[in-house]
Amino acid sequence: MTKQQDDLDAEATTVESRRNFLKSAGVAGLAASTTGVGGVVGVAALGVSAEAEAAQACGDADEARADLGGAPIFDDATAFSPPTTLLSPLAKRADALKQLVIDKQIMDFDGPNGHVTSQQVIEGFIQYYHEQVGPYIGKAVVAHAWVDAHFKDALLNPENPTYERYKSHPQRGPFAAAVFIGEFLKAASEANPSRLSFIWPPAGGLQNTPPIGPEGNYVRVVANGFETKTGQTVHNMVSCTLCSCYPQALLGVQPVWYKSRQYRARSVSAPRGVMLEFAESKGNLAEVQAYLNTVTELRVWDSNSEVRFFVIPEPPKNEPLTYDNEMHLATLVTRNGMIGTELI
Repeated sequence: MTKQQDDLDAEATTVESRRNFLKSAGVAGLAASTTGVGGVVGVAALGVSAEAEAAQACGDADEARADLGGAPIFDDATAFSPPTTLLSPLAKRADALKQLVIDKQIMDFDGPNGHVTSQQVIEGFIQYYHEQVGPYIGKAVVAHAWVDAHFKDALLNPENPTYERYKSHPQRGPFAAAVFIGEFLKAASEANPSRLSFIWPPAGGLQNTPPIGPEGNYVRVVANGFETKTGQTVHNMVSCTLCSCYPQALLGVQPVWYKSRQYRARSVSAPRGVMLEFAESKGNLAEVQAYLNTVTELRVWDSNSEVRFFVIPEPPKNEPLTYDNEMHLATLVTRNGMIGTELI
C-alpha cells in the first residue's frame, strides 16, 4: 500500500512539473494568438521566455549538443554522411523503380508536341524540383512585406487586417495569408512579367499565379523583431518535431538538417543553441549572440500536417526598404532566415 501511494505521489509530482513547465514556457499565452480551423485554438506553439531560457543561453553552441551525444546539425547535404549501408538499399530501390517505369513505358503519353517517353517525364520532374521548387517565392514575399506595411500586416493578421486595403477582403480568415500571397504574385507578374523572373527561373517569369498549396494554403505567417503590441523583441523559429512538414512551394524542398533527429529534438529544447551553431558555420557568432541578448521571447512553432509556418525575418539594417530596392532585397533573403535559424 505504501509503495502504491509513493507511486501515486510520484506521478502527481510529475504531472505538476509538466504543468509548471508549460506555464513557464508561455504556451497558453501564445496559443491565444493563433487560431485553428473553425476558430478553434489548435496550433502547437512553444514560446520560451528569456528567463526560462537563461540556463541554456549557450555561450558555446557545443553545449546544446550534449544531450544528443554531440551530434551537429548539418546545413549542407554534402556534409551529412550517414553510413552507406543505410542509404545503399534505398538508392538501389529508387534506381530499380525508375528503370522499371522506363522499361514498362508506364508514363509514356502522346502530347500536343508529339510522343513523350517515361524517361522524359522523369527528367522533367527532376528539372522541375531543381529549377522551380526553391525558396524563390518566399524571397519575393518577404521582400514585399519589408517594403509594404499593409501587406505585412495582412499576412500577420489574416482574420482582422488593420488596413482597409485588406480589412474588407471577402476571403479573410485564419489562412487568408495564402490568398494575399497569391494575389500579390499574380498582380506583380501581370504588371511586369519579367519583374519576378529572379524568383522563378524559367524564361518569361510567372505566367500564372504560382501554386502555394496544397500545403501552402494552410500557412500561418509570423515575423521576427520588435512587436509594438507586446513591447517585446520576438524571434520565431519553425520546426516539425514529428517529421518534416514544410511549405515547399514557398521555401523549396526541405534541407537535410530540417528532417534530422538532432534539429527536431533540439529546436524545441535549446533553440538558442541551434541558432548559435548555425552562426558558427556562417561565421557571425558574435552578431547572433548579441542579437539573442536583445530577444525577449523566442517562439518555436511546431509545423504539422494541418498548418505550416513561415517566418518574415528582420530586414537588413543597412538597406533602404523601398519599392525601388525590392528586387535587390529579395536576393538577400535566405531559406534559413525564413525558417528562423539564422539572421539575414
